[in-house]
Amino acid sequence: METQIPLISTRTKGPLGLAHLPRLWLKMRLSAKGTLADGYRSGKGGFDGALLEALGIDSTAVVAFVNKAQPSYLAFEAWVKENAKLASLTPEAIDQFNQRILSFPKPEPGRSEMLESLGFPPSDTEWLGTDLNDLDDWHGFHLALLDE
Repeated sequence: METQIPLISTRTKGPLGLAHLPRLWLKMRLSAKGTLADGYRSGKGGFDGALLEALGIDSTAVVAFVNKAQPSYLAFEAWVKENAKLASLTPEAIDQFNQRILSFPKPEPGRSEMLESLGFPPSDTEWLGTDLNDLDDWHGFHLALLDE
């Protein structure tokens, strides 16, 4: 079974307005099918963990839902709205979460390792995690195309 790189950016938002939620859905769907590319997490750690924590949703519960229902994105978002802490869904809380995630710098040593794997020289530039993750996804997808 061919694996897939989740090519939805953390910056992408659905109707609810939460950054990373569409990417989390895609990674969970791919993981449920056993097709999430190696090296990708689904539902724990990183931006996935930060989002689920902010929503007050247990990762085990959301993984079980996705595995069983294999929901469309809109069905997934509806489930999130039903199961999240109400306070986490206010416009202010959503804006605060989005600002936190979208301005988060890529931490070391992952930053240096990713720059090297992408062919960029070491840099003092503060790379945002979302930007480097997007570049890494696109680079991995490009390499997979070359292998075809």
